[in-house]
Amino acid sequence: PAQLEAAITPNTKLLVLNSPSNPTGMVYSKEELLALAEVLRKHPQVWVATDDMYEHIIWTKEPFVNIVTVAPDLYDRTLVLNGVSKAYAMTGWRIGYAAGPAKVIGAMKNVQSQSTSNPTSVSQVAAEAALNGDQDVLKPMVAAFKERHDYVVGALNEIQGVSCSPADGAFYAFANVEGAIAKMGLKNDLEFSEVLLNTVGVAVVPGSAFGLDGHMRISYATSLKTLEDAIARIKKAIEG
Repeated sequence: PAQLEAAITPNTKLLVLNSPSNPTGMVYSKEELLALAEVLRKHPQVWVATDDMYEHIIWTKEPFVNIVTVAPDLYDRTLVLNGVSKAYAMTGWRIGYAAGPAKVIGAMKNVQSQSTSNPTSVSQVAAEAALNGDQDVLKPMVAAFKERHDYVVGALNEIQGVSCSPADGAFYAFANVEGAIAKMGLKNDLEFSEVLLNTVGVAVVPGSAFGLDGHMRISYATSLKTLEDAIARIKKAIEG
């Protein structure tokens, strides 16, 4: 809350909340969202866009919540953004959706209709089936992501110069690699990522791409076997 308050200026128009988060996998708790809402009430000019794309990929004890579910008085200045790419593994189907005040949605429709026109009818029907179908089918997928998460975080923390905090959801590990960068005599996380790609064939995203130097993001949206191989290669690149 203090960081948000300090960041808001008279020119601030929009706060974007992404929970579970890309790249960290962290989830805002109900208490944290309530605290943010208290700040937002002081600044009625600030709208909120809550990016809920990973809402179903979560393993916290508490159920998923967003800013508008815990602070319904912000409803009239909140946009809810979502899609079927992540929870239903439908990245190639290109279906996303938004909910919010009618005037804003109407303006968004005007822009969207003149830019991307419309998604294919096949994708629309498939998305409808996913959203209205039995949601229990997601449980094995989430369990698999949790298993991979536990492995990746644990394995990264065993590598010299690497530390990684556990996540609450999504399918990313965001690790601090400042020690590894120094150990390898490299300049920054971008150079570190290039070395991993060029020497051991592992692709990661440098933390600087997300505004935090000295970190890397690993996606574990792949098989456990592939992840085991990738972590072994990263370890070899760093420790020799």
